[in-house]
Amino acid sequence: MMRVNTPKQREWSKDLLDKAIEFHGHGGPFMIVGLRMGLTALNLFKAKGWFDMTCCMDLPLMPPHSCVIDGIQVATGCTMGKRNIEVRDGEGISGEFTTDKERARLRLKSKFLEMIKGTLALSDDKATQALMEEMIEANDLFEIELCPGPTTFLDCTQ
Repeated sequence: MMRVNTPKQREWSKDLLDKAIEFHGHGGPFMIVGLRMGLTALNLFKAKGWFDMTCCMDLPLMPPHSCVIDGIQVATGCTMGKRNIEVRDGEGISGEFTTDKERARLRLKSKFLEMIKGTLALSDDKATQALMEEMIEANDLFEIELCPGPTTFLDCTQ
């Protein structure tokens, strides 16, 4: 079997955004949330990505909210095909990330979720682009809860 030997990149870049747009088909604020959440998890754990981390996402299972999932897949290498990501219907946008030693829950802060919803309701491409740029730069998108010890994958309890 052929495997990627290099770690996933841990920093934001235009190249990462371009890869996500190619994968997803377009760019949007929810995909940006997924990219940023995935990068945050990789950095928290100093994970290589691809195979050493799992993810369980809770979010509304409909676009545009579900676009977060594609951002997570591109950023972390956790994919539906490898089954190291699980997605559940839920409120808000949160993800539990697990390695063999650590576990953390990242939740998009409600003020950002409301900003995204409000901006998308305007149907204004310039406002949406400005919001995306703000989210790329923001250092406080997520509430982060470090959880005690690892858990078995897909035991994504609240």
